[in-house]
Amino acid sequence: MKKLFTFLVSLLVTASVYSQTYNVNTFYAELGGYVIKTDGTHGVVVAMQDQGAAPCCDANWSDAKAIVNDASKHDANGAKFNDWRLPTRDELMLIYYQRDSIGGFTDTLYYWSSAELDNYYAWGQLFWYGDGSQDNYPKTTRSNVRAVRAF
Repeated sequence: MKKLFTFLVSLLVTASVYSQTYNVNTFYAELGGYVIKTDGTHGVVVAMQDQGAAPCCDANWSDAKAIVNDASKHDANGAKFNDWRLPTRDELMLIYYQRDSIGGFTDTLYYWSSAELDNYYAWGQLFWYGDGSQDNYPKTTRSNVRAVRAF
């Protein structure tokens, strides 16, 4: 009987932990950032600060891929995780549309995505001086970085 009781309590605790629901356009410290996409329990969160150095354009594309998991480049909530990555083009578009709510973006032209065009070019997104269009840029171009992670 005691084993059954322990099992049931354990099951209830597990269910309550995994039944947490999350909303888009909301900051969750326990996830390390701002939810940009979710089905309610799983989704994508964006870091609350750029991973490049202020004020602008700190990383070429290869450096950008490397610095997203540098804990010193994240706030206290984001530093708890080591599964950050560059956003896909679609995720970067979601970030662009929610940029005013998310906040903390530098006054710069482009942010890197994870998408490569070829060995020499990767995709970035215009944030401040235009319509949020995406284009490809030489991977040696220095631009800003904002990491995402799945939850």
